[in-house]
Amino acid sequence: MMAAEPMPRAPARGGWARAGADPVAAVRAAEALRDCGDVLGAAAIVAELCRLFPHLPYGWRERAVLRRRAGDGPGAAQDFARARAADPGDLLTLVQSVRQLAGAGRLAEAQACLSAFPARPAQAGRVERLAQLIAYMQRHPEAEAMRLAMAVRESPRHLDTASVEARIAAALAGRNPFSLVRLGDGEGAWISDPEEEDGRFRNLYRHNRKRILRTWFGSDALVDRPDFLALRERVLEAIRAASVVGVTYPERIRHEYGIASPDGVPSCTNVLRHVAPLLEQGDTAFCTHDIHLDLHLSGALHRLLASGHPVGLITCHPALAAALARRPGTRVAAALLVPEEKRFAAVIGATGMPGPHFPDAFGRVTARLRGRDWPGVLWLVAAGYLGKLYCREIAARGGVAVDIGSIADAWSGKATRPGLADLACYRLETGDQPGPAGAR
Repeated sequence: MMAAEPMPRAPARGGWARAGADPVAAVRAAEALRDCGDVLGAAAIVAELCRLFPHLPYGWRERAVLRRRAGDGPGAAQDFARARAADPGDLLTLVQSVRQLAGAGRLAEAQACLSAFPARPAQAGRVERLAQLIAYMQRHPEAEAMRLAMAVRESPRHLDTASVEARIAAALAGRNPFSLVRLGDGEGAWISDPEEEDGRFRNLYRHNRKRILRTWFGSDALVDRPDFLALRERVLEAIRAASVVGVTYPERIRHEYGIASPDGVPSCTNVLRHVAPLLEQGDTAFCTHDIHLDLHLSGALHRLLASGHPVGLITCHPALAAALARRPGTRVAAALLVPEEKRFAAVIGATGMPGPHFPDAFGRVTARLRGRDWPGVLWLVAAGYLGKLYCREIAARGGVAVDIGSIADAWSGKATRPGLADLACYRLETGDQPGPAGAR
């Protein structure tokens, strides 16, 4: 999921009264107004761009974006076509046009648009990934992904928030092993097999892997490292061994296909494709990927913390363990620090830990978890992709591991995801009762 970015400062209305002699400045002004929610102001600038510079792609492209956001798919397609006609070699126009057509389900037209593009060598990689995205959507259409998502949601083993809380509480009371892991697009990028179907989607998958590595670690240097690649099988085993798996839900699938997201479509759909066999075998239960938010907002996490069981914590927030310990009834027994997710370092703040999360901190945390048994201990794990492996280690030694993800950020007052923009709903209470359930 994307980080919650500060809202851009809207340009003064009088600062760009008409297109004048600088259409690039006009585009930037329109984008700034649009991103601040001033659609009418953006539309006024775009109208001037189209009137004064009909031979340039900028106005038509920006008007297409506005129309698409307003739900006018045919109008957006017409304006994208005019933008392509104005500059057939403009890559940004091509990308937006192809994604608009693909998101509308017009895959043949998207492919035709892409095939007609006179790609230069520097553009070849981006064009190839777009082609692989279209091929993926043809091979795995939205209807298939929605069927998989609905099969999970309608399964007798799909748990609501209260049932997940009850499972966790029962495991703690019985001192039984338990692991709840959540699978998002980051995990989907790495459980996807680049050699699937003879590497048909290899470049698309590789690009998505590199993107998420930069998010996690600030570099994509691990993309070909054998020791990191070997973790994929261990993560797949952690999924199979989990008590509850949180997965992509139908609404998310509809959104990703609707915008033809090059990372969201294959990554989210591949999560569902990998867990689908578990519906027919074993005793794995399922829940929504957003269960961590629901567990907080329902008060479940607060009740579990106050239940008297010792608590372990894996997080990048140095002060969080002490904050938890100040809550009445919460006993923090262990706290392990890992480096922050690098994409959000400016929001989270640097931990100052030496060395990267993998392999340095990963090795230390794994060794610590393997150093003793953890029956009856509630471990709250906020450590991304590697956190799934920590959950597996905890459960293998009798503990109860719950993947709380960005809730640790919210408890620390850091809005790293759009859903956390209203941090008041996610504050770490010092009493036994959380804020109003369901407030988002």
